[in-house]
Amino acid sequence: MVKVVAHVSHPDITGAPVDFKVIEVEERLTIFSEPIANTHRYWVPATVDVNDEEEYLEPVDDPDYNFRTDFAIYRQKYNFLQPEEIRAARQEMGLSQAEAAVVLGLDANLLADIEANMALQPYDQELKLRWLLSPATLSSLVRNHQEIMAERCRQAEVDAEGLLEKLAHYEQMTDI
Repeated sequence: MVKVVAHVSHPDITGAPVDFKVIEVEERLTIFSEPIANTHRYWVPATVDVNDEEEYLEPVDDPDYNFRTDFAIYRQKYNFLQPEEIRAARQEMGLSQAEAAVVLGLDANLLADIEANMALQPYDQELKLRWLLSPATLSSLVRNHQEIMAERCRQAEVDAEGLLEKLAHYEQMTDI
């Protein structure tokens, strides 16, 4: 069922105001083969029928709104780390995004997008990201694979020595 929640005006490319109805629609979708339900928000030109799905526009003021809310619901439903948790864990370890990506075997751009809530991590990446919550274990794994890490660092133009130094002090600690 379509619900009109607001009326807004937004300038077109010439600066002339265009009136829209902001609507909410209950929708069901599948992410990574898993079903979720969400209330999506769309803008519809004020002069057209709100039930005409071909007229639905992503929110002009925030085109990624529906994706971000879908991602949040998925992460909550399946107990995935939230972007702010990932960023906080990485920063707590003193790692840059590039360094964390090398250690976890992720693409640095993908990690940046996940932390910015512009991408959703699939299950296999979620498992890797959770290593950030266990710094001592992660550090030990990296130490046991120093040659591989050195090559990955070289390819990603990351300072291997500096990375190993950052991780070294966690080896004496015990994960909580």
